[in-house]
Amino acid sequence: MAGGRGVHVDFDEAELQQLLHGPDGPVARHLARCGEIVTQGAKRRAPVSSRGSGGRPSGYLRSKIGWQLGRDAIGLYVEVASPARTPQGEPYGLFVEVGTRPHVIRPKNPNGWLRWAGSDGKVHLAKVVHHPGTRAQPHLRPALEDLRGA
Repeated sequence: MAGGRGVHVDFDEAELQQLLHGPDGPVARHLARCGEIVTQGAKRRAPVSSRGSGGRPSGYLRSKIGWQLGRDAIGLYVEVASPARTPQGEPYGLFVEVGTRPHVIRPKNPNGWLRWAGSDGKVHLAKVVHHPGTRAQPHLRPALEDLRGA
């Protein structure tokens, strides 16, 4: 070291914690921007049925996509997700994202009927439906690409 002098640096631990882990710090603000970018990209890509689905209005999935800032043992993170559910309470956004295999659908009430409006506009009734499954329509994972260069 020039002239025999050392360099001494003091860290303000509270300020450092606020900087890295505080909800109003620059890390949190950056994560919030990332969350908003991915959310908007997912909403842009989410499929929308003109008739709605499962008794839900058109755009139901898209309307539920959002982001939330969280904290765990490691630090801050942002979660982008859709809490949209099927009428049976299952994760609708996940099913749209990755698709579904063929499956059987039964009414919640064992003595009830399944009811839906077909593409022909007619109301259909059944005790059981052998659904052929759905193809994947990725909208969340591709939205992560929107962060490149952001």
